[in-house]
Amino acid sequence: MQQKIAELAGVSVRYGRHDVLSGIDLRIERGEFLALVGPSGAGKSTLLRVLSGLQAPTSGTVHRPEDDGGATRSVFQYPHLLPWRTVARNVRLGLEYRANGGRLFGGKEAADRRVREVLTELGIGELAGRYPAQLSGGQAQRVAVARAVVAGPSLLLLDEPFGALDPLTRADLQDWLRSVHTALGLSTVLVTHDLDEALLLGDRIGLLRPGGRPLESVTSPVTRREQLTDGSARRELLARFGSPAERDDLSGRDGPASPPPSAAGRDELEDHTRTKSDEPGRHHGAAPDAPAAAGSAGAASTRREALTITGSLALLAAPVVGSLLSTGDRTATAATPARPEAALRIGYLPITDAAPLLLAHDSGQFGRRGITTPAPVLYRGWAPLVEALQGGNVDLVHLLMPLAIQLRYDAKVPVKVLAWNHANGSALTVAKDVGRVEDLAGTKVAVPAWFSVHNVVLQKLLRKAGIKPVLDSAPSARDRTAQLVVIPPADMPTALQSGSISGYIVAEPFCAAAEVLGIGKILRFTGDVWKDHACCVTVVREQLVRDQPDVALRATEAIIAAQLAIRGDREGSARRLSEGRYLPQPLPALQRTFAARPDPAYLSSGAIRHPEWDSRRIDFQPHPYPGYTGELVRAMKETVVDANVTWLEDLDPAEVHGDLVATDISAAALDAAGGLTAFGATRVRTEVIEP
Repeated sequence: MQQKIAELAGVSVRYGRHDVLSGIDLRIERGEFLALVGPSGAGKSTLLRVLSGLQAPTSGTVHRPEDDGGATRSVFQYPHLLPWRTVARNVRLGLEYRANGGRLFGGKEAADRRVREVLTELGIGELAGRYPAQLSGGQAQRVAVARAVVAGPSLLLLDEPFGALDPLTRADLQDWLRSVHTALGLSTVLVTHDLDEALLLGDRIGLLRPGGRPLESVTSPVTRREQLTDGSARRELLARFGSPAERDDLSGRDGPASPPPSAAGRDELEDHTRTKSDEPGRHHGAAPDAPAAAGSAGAASTRREALTITGSLALLAAPVVGSLLSTGDRTATAATPARPEAALRIGYLPITDAAPLLLAHDSGQFGRRGITTPAPVLYRGWAPLVEALQGGNVDLVHLLMPLAIQLRYDAKVPVKVLAWNHANGSALTVAKDVGRVEDLAGTKVAVPAWFSVHNVVLQKLLRKAGIKPVLDSAPSARDRTAQLVVIPPADMPTALQSGSISGYIVAEPFCAAAEVLGIGKILRFTGDVWKDHACCVTVVREQLVRDQPDVALRATEAIIAAQLAIRGDREGSARRLSEGRYLPQPLPALQRTFAARPDPAYLSSGAIRHPEWDSRRIDFQPHPYPGYTGELVRAMKETVVDANVTWLEDLDPAEVHGDLVATDISAAALDAAGGLTAFGATRVRTEVIEP
């Protein structure tokens, strides 16, 4: 029998005549992760206060870790860090709670050593000398967790710890928390109103309902991925709540999940989609803000993978991997060096959208302009990349243009766009038996993020084909609906091969990879739907533009020079991205993506319907057209997403460009390179969209 850490027997809490908790029986075992979920007013936080000793029950008995010489620590929705203390000294408070000056651990030196150990183990060692004002929201909450666990508590209590974070950061920290729980051998109780979060993190779920009704405890239904294939486990949990209002308060979604990808062919796909720094035996370092806790990745990624395929999470936050590179401006290690006045750190995802940043670094374009760029850091998901930018771990990134808009106006992250990174560069890739967009009715189609040009273009195609995109219900051929789900790009080929989805729309070279591997085909290029549109843009924190405009200008000039060089040698650029280990996909896929001219077969297949546009599969030009920004905002307003979009409703398309884009810097950098004529473009254009 497992050892109990805490136990409640017949616990009730009454305020006046109101029963908040009634007859609660709960046993918490050593090493388990219990998620307490329920609608607002169900008594979740009250139960947590009883476990922490802050709330005495009206009746019943409570056995806490302190009764056996253990300890309980809590983390709340806000980190409550002391602003005058560094991160290390804030974490040391966790020892000072137990003994003045940390004497329990042998005095100040031993306490400081313990703090360093925990920060390193939790993957946030590089934050030790920062002050709270220098942290992003996600980083601050990681520090709050470190402060709670530094003294080795027997029980960790978490009260909505991610409720104040934006969806990107929240998704990333969920994975990180699960890894910390496993690596440190914690016993953890999480209170959340979000059923998806409970399904993702909990070994066991405690269901609480309003009115003082008894707690119902069930084993988490997603411990094995195959249990999600028809969505019945989630529906069963929701059905246990008594009213539609209670179910709605849990953000309840009841669509069936996609079947998991089969094992057949997975090894070959993984060889071509994982980063080379993940290969066995290859030395690699962790990027800043990487979750470093060991021994947990398997369980956490399986849970997130299962939930992501159902479409219940808006964005996937995958682990971060550091690229160790050795040529051009690159340094020999992944450690962040001391930063001279003109130094920029590059973060990127392994897609061809990042090519200008990577090749500007590789060819020394930044160095020639007096900017030091350490080894670019590869991230496996948009969430950790955004958090790294927000927290100051990287300075220069490529982001989905709609995501940059969402960050600035919804999440209030002060970002600025310096230039377009590229034009086109994406496609709708489908199974071989799909001949037309109309054939997608009754099937699932994957996008990499809700706020993406991919989602915008896909929904334009679906609407023209008479298909309604749905997010929270099963697709129906009879009703002419297609279910959209979010899947990370690297998982898309596997999902397509297994039949979990009928297609995906994403950045290259994942579309070309499906062709090279023989598992899918291109149905339409996005550049053949929206002529020469931008997908990703070059983004920095607004502070750089405000405080160091000369550095921002020189960085933009370096990127523009790289774009011109790519256009002049597409084959060589593809080879350099492969040989330099910047991108992990097979070279033939990169060569297809960078081809100067499209294969005539795309004309006969209908993948290209507008040859008169003379669009490249991927092209490079930096000018951020104001008309495109405005049209994109209008298109986002008509695009269905699984997120709160009230902020978007009031956004004026005509005002976004001047506020979001550093237009003066972009124009000056372009003029220094010979103007738009060097790219065969004009200063003004009219947006052409013909799905």
